[in-house]
Amino acid sequence: MTPSIPNDIFQFSTTAALTAGFTIGQPRTSDLTSHGTHGLGVYEDGSLILLLDHQAYSIRKDGAVVPAPMDAQLPFAMVTVFQPTYRVQLSELSFEGLEELIASEELGAAKSVNSLTPFMVRARFAEVSTEQGATLKDVEGTVFGFVVPRWMREISGPRIHAHFVDEEEGKGGKVEGFEIEEEVTLGFAKCGRFHLGFPQGPEWEDVKLGRS
Repeated sequence: MTPSIPNDIFQFSTTAALTAGFTIGQPRTSDLTSHGTHGLGVYEDGSLILLLDHQAYSIRKDGAVVPAPMDAQLPFAMVTVFQPTYRVQLSELSFEGLEELIASEELGAAKSVNSLTPFMVRARFAEVSTEQGATLKDVEGTVFGFVVPRWMREISGPRIHAHFVDEEEGKGGKVEGFEIEEEVTLGFAKCGRFHLGFPQGPEWEDVKLGRS
């Protein structure tokens, strides 16, 4: 296995395959925790994983957060040794504002349009809305994820692909929106190398991907 270098991203399978119904997991939680510090993914049963500082959390479909089972398998995962090379102090931040900021000329060399960009925000959120249907208000917690270049949408997911867990580790989900209404630090880095692992087995070859 290629040695981990900070902010290199290792990914297993693609979001297009997940959307097409490929839900057979191969890497386990323990594989991620031994190969990166931060990451996200999906388990075979549809629950999520969020890896923060080597600690793996499983986010159930109802938004409840529990310790991730080390032997559970993932049909999709992204992981990195996260070391933010850029930090930006902001008076406030929103989900939409994050997308605009990352691609902004104001960031100079830190601007990211065509690069995968891992990021993390720890803050008191005025609101966090999740795919699990919950809207959490006035909650402390962490969002970690990746700003995905548009050309990689079918590979790595939506433009902002992120998961959330609250400070008490009780609630979380896949982030669909958030608002921070106080001073906050955004930490991020640009990926230098991207490694994609393909599933093995006949089921993978039967997945219908792309337009062909």
